[in-house]
Amino acid sequence: MATQQENGTKARLLQAGRKIFAENGLENATVRDICSQAGANVAAVNYHFGGKERLYVAVLQDYIERENERHPRDVGVSQDSPPEDRLRAYLRSFLLQTLGDGTPENERLGKLLTQEFIEPSQYFGEIFDKHCRPTQNMLLDIVRQMLDGADEISVLRCASSIIGQCVLFDVAKEAISRMNPELALKAGNIENIVDFILDFSLGGIQRIKDRLKKPDQA
Repeated sequence: MATQQENGTKARLLQAGRKIFAENGLENATVRDICSQAGANVAAVNYHFGGKERLYVAVLQDYIERENERHPRDVGVSQDSPPEDRLRAYLRSFLLQTLGDGTPENERLGKLLTQEFIEPSQYFGEIFDKHCRPTQNMLLDIVRQMLDGADEISVLRCASSIIGQCVLFDVAKEAISRMNPELALKAGNIENIVDFILDFSLGGIQRIKDRLKKPDQA
């Protein structure tokens, strides 16, 4: 059974890992810097987490858990709610999490997570299965409701398109800000962006529904 001191050291290492990984990324972060920040022995990372890479995974998992607590994907709705309402709640949650809480540390951790989606490291599978797959399954369930009876490939493509629109506001944040500042994701326009992605997605889904019906009408 872990002692209070051990739990305290582990928590300090996790917090120090957030700071050091946010500033330097996985490759350039060092165990020595993390332990120095945490006021811990250099062997502590290996003892509590099994190495720098495992601490990195724990930091990203902690980041996701905090964001999901702040902005759940299903806030204000249930599985019995209309799929359009569920999708809007999902989109709003996604973009609020992308926007972050305004702190540089959280913004950098968010970029690290986005980078894992774009160029997955060997550690991403564990992160995805535990924290991302449940929200992906939620979106797939919403799209299936909208595309009642559609094949799974169509459902997956629609869900991927929706996620792609959301991710764009993160990965292309600087470019959007320079080219069209009024379109950049910020607290003042998040509802407008949610409404646009929702309307655009619903229009695309309806078009696919109409196309899928045509063979039956022939």
